[in-house]
Amino acid sequence: MKELTVFARLGLGYLAILLIVFTLGIYATLKLGQMSQIISSISSIDKEIIETADRLRNEILSQRGFERKYFVSKDEDFYSQFEEIGKYIDNDFNRLYHLVKDTEKEEAINRIWTIQEQYRSLVLAHKDMIEKGVEYKKNESEKEKQEVVSQQIQGLENVARESEKEIDRKIAISKKTGVRASSIIAAATIFGFFTAILIAFFNAQTINRPLVLLMNGIREIAKGKFEKRLKIEYPPEIRELAEAFNDMTDRLKEIDEMKTDLISQVSHELRTPLAIIKESASLLAPNAISSISETRRCTLVEIIGEECERLIGTVNRILDLSRMEAGMIDYHMNKVNISSLLDRSVSSITPILDKKGIKLDIRLAKDLPPAMVDSEKIFSALHNLLENAVKFTPDGGEIIISGIFRNKKISKRLYGKEGAFVEISISDSGCGIAKENLTEIFNKFKTLHAKGTGLGLYIAKHIINAHGGEIWVKSIKGKGSTFSFTMPAYL
Repeated sequence: MKELTVFARLGLGYLAILLIVFTLGIYATLKLGQMSQIISSISSIDKEIIETADRLRNEILSQRGFERKYFVSKDEDFYSQFEEIGKYIDNDFNRLYHLVKDTEKEEAINRIWTIQEQYRSLVLAHKDMIEKGVEYKKNESEKEKQEVVSQQIQGLENVARESEKEIDRKIAISKKTGVRASSIIAAATIFGFFTAILIAFFNAQTINRPLVLLMNGIREIAKGKFEKRLKIEYPPEIRELAEAFNDMTDRLKEIDEMKTDLISQVSHELRTPLAIIKESASLLAPNAISSISETRRCTLVEIIGEECERLIGTVNRILDLSRMEAGMIDYHMNKVNISSLLDRSVSSITPILDKKGIKLDIRLAKDLPPAMVDSEKIFSALHNLLENAVKFTPDGGEIIISGIFRNKKISKRLYGKEGAFVEISISDSGCGIAKENLTEIFNKFKTLHAKGTGLGLYIAKHIINAHGGEIWVKSIKGKGSTFSFTMPAYL
């Protein structure tokens, strides 16, 4: 299962809370809509049915009154009123038909309408008999019409009563719906509240605990303890942060160890020449100088001079390193002849070559162009490489310095860079470097032998990279090494 990131955890937590709130909102809206429909039905339909039924009842009674007055007085105005009210009755019956949706009520209204038609037929028949002078049983006719009217009134009262019952039923349903909705919303609100607290607590715990571990680890580092490693499985971002923290801890531990080694090596590098200078100076003291020959005194002075140069070289390397890392070194690029630069470097190591009997072979290509470099900085890098070659080449060994030109096409293929370069290689016949150490020797304070501080190659790499070049090494253990670097050519 894919692990959830911090963003995904927080997003899902908030989404869950929003879903609960959204569900509550939808449910409340539906219930309120249902209640609104019930109330609307009560106010717009059932109430109007009751009002229309009451109005019809009054109209039927009024019609009955004008009908009786007509047959008593034989006044046509009363009959006209009878007919006029009949129109209102018809309109109200049609209105009832449109309002009523219940089948039973429709049947009841149909029955009332049929009775109304029957009543009108009786009135017309009675009127026709009067106009024709036909005798009829008045009492029976009146009784029949009264019964028909009473049936209409009773039917309309039943319709109104049923509508009132319907109103009561809908009000009861509305109350139940409201109570149920309130209970569910209250329960869901409480559930949502506690769910939100649980989600927030879970997210806080899964995020806070790893952060606390990181803070504790940082405090340990602040105390100079680099052994602590963090194991954080989730969330993925903090796990990656913990892995970066562990890498940083390892690197700091390595740097701390290298610092200790550097202090030890620098102490040794400084202590030895200082001890030699002190001992030589003591032999040249006024109370001891009379017993030393002139040749011996010259030798002691030379030794003091050599050891002073050695001290100056060590201190300069450390100062160069500090200035480089602080970005305080300026580079002044000029057109430089490679041959003259090599002659200058070789001349500085010629005495050592002669002393150790090392053969030096310089092989520069005929078409080698000048380079666009800072001559002093490149001289320093080249001198470091030559010093290492001399240092690790045994007496009677051989050093080969070669230089070739790489055009743009070849440079792109070999170095992966656009541009023309001059490639310088320095090969020695020394002890070589183990394969597993080839990628480490250019690191700061990294030294594979007791000789040196481990700064020369690091400084050389820094200088060459600053010129846009590259430096690398090829070596076979026990057979020697070849250090190569490139510089931009001046065409």
